[in-house]
Amino acid sequence: MQRPDEKKRQLIVATAAKMFAARPFHKVRLDDIAAEAHLGKGTLYVYFDNKEDLYISLIYDGFERLVENLRRELSATAADGSLLPAAEALRRAVDALVGFAFAHPHLFEMMRNVGEIKRLHAGEWKAKRQEFMELIANTIRRGVENGELTDQNPEMTAACLGGMVRSIMLFGPRDLGEREVAAQVYRLIGHGIIKRPCGKPQ
Repeated sequence: MQRPDEKKRQLIVATAAKMFAARPFHKVRLDDIAAEAHLGKGTLYVYFDNKEDLYISLIYDGFERLVENLRRELSATAADGSLLPAAEALRRAVDALVGFAFAHPHLFEMMRNVGEIKRLHAGEWKAKRQEFMELIANTIRRGVENGELTDQNPEMTAACLGGMVRSIMLFGPRDLGEREVAAQVYRLIGHGIIKRPCGKPQ
């Protein structure tokens, strides 16, 4: 029986990520992944139970890395040891989200179809999504308490932030660079696009 080898696992993950990003979930076979990685199909089963397990693991692993990166950025301190201003922390969060998106563009394509197999690992997904939302929302709340920010619904804003980056990566202009995307998202969060109030929100 083969013993798990982290280098082989990473090879399988990298190969599968490219294939799932290029084809619909149902058109990717484990045989194809094994052949592309120059491994026997049985080797894949040392690391993953089936195709669905591999697919979900890819997306979850990537999202977990993103959340940990955000946690580091949002807990960063200034030279005097105090937390960074909430506005600066949010800018760093935007940079982290956009940087992750450009470093792992295939994950957003893969996540478009995650609903097909969302029954798998549902508990882990829910917990990690909640963690992501709370990191952003808590930073916004801190800014509101300090008088830096104004936001009646930090949870909704947190959901919008992730959704904006995902939408730009999936449907936005293809010639935009990382800095342009980060600047636009931060501009929308920080300033909006309306020059003068057009009426009270309903």
